[in-house]
Amino acid sequence: MTALVDACRHFATHVRLLADQLGAVELSDDDVELVHNAVHQVFTAAGLAGALATGMQRHTGEQDCPHYNVLTDAEWAPLAEGGRHERKAVYGCELQPGHPGAHAAHVQLLPGPDRFIWIRWDIRARELVTLPPCPAERADPDPDPRSPYGDEPAPCLLFEGHVGPHRY
Repeated sequence: MTALVDACRHFATHVRLLADQLGAVELSDDDVELVHNAVHQVFTAAGLAGALATGMQRHTGEQDCPHYNVLTDAEWAPLAEGGRHERKAVYGCELQPGHPGAHAAHVQLLPGPDRFIWIRWDIRARELVTLPPCPAERADPDPDPRSPYGDEPAPCLLFEGHVGPHRY
């Protein structure tokens, strides 16, 4: 673990030096695009390393848990074909802020019964798991006309047995 922390510090030093150098030169539009793409790769790699180690945090509103995670290409590959959702850059925890236990984010819906794929993580571990949907439904006496459910009851968007309030 010490080697990983040292490597991260070394990497951060190099990124700061690069930023100083980039700030001192004039860049063409093509150079800006090249730098943008390279920096995007750096942040993606750094975010992945952090997420794989412990998960990450972001600034959110009071209604959202600030923790998030990412999927590796190897994790996404078996979920992509036949899945209903596109891959996201990050997966934010969908539980209430301050919740006990592991964080969780819905990743994919695969064909077949109850094929709801979630990523769960805490500071020690992360896993992709299949969890059944929460059976709770909300009957809305005044439904939003934009809702895909119309006047049908809206299902809870979380998994069965989740902590905290339902999300509709």
